[in-house]
Amino acid sequence: MQSEFGKGLAICLVKFAEHYERWSRDRVREEEMAVKTGRTDLFNERHSVESFFNAASDHLYEIEVPATWKKKKIARKVRELQDFALMIGHGFTDRQHSSEDVDKAYSLCRQIALLLDKEIGLKPDIGTW
Repeated sequence: MQSEFGKGLAICLVKFAEHYERWSRDRVREEEMAVKTGRTDLFNERHSVESFFNAASDHLYEIEVPATWKKKKIARKVRELQDFALMIGHGFTDRQHSSEDVDKAYSLCRQIALLLDKEIGLKPDIGTW
């Protein structure tokens, strides 16, 4: 059976990261709607963050790390991202989530990408842009 949201390591990271760009646009739209409608109970940062994680974390259900990497830093970072994103996107917390949570998740995604390149023998450089 074909995966609905992706399976693997690199593809799941890419699909998760694609939501970050959309998050930037959605966040602005949420702010505009809050001003336009005066409904800050419906259009607010918490709602925007939870919507981001609800959609983006779907791509982390089937994220995989090769068996030979299970005891390496990359495996720990993948589990950290998966647990963090799924907790916000599909868990129930009393915590007020913020844009810092989105930034943390995206930072973890970038860290994992760098570790992935190192694991396959490359010398990655995240670049300045």
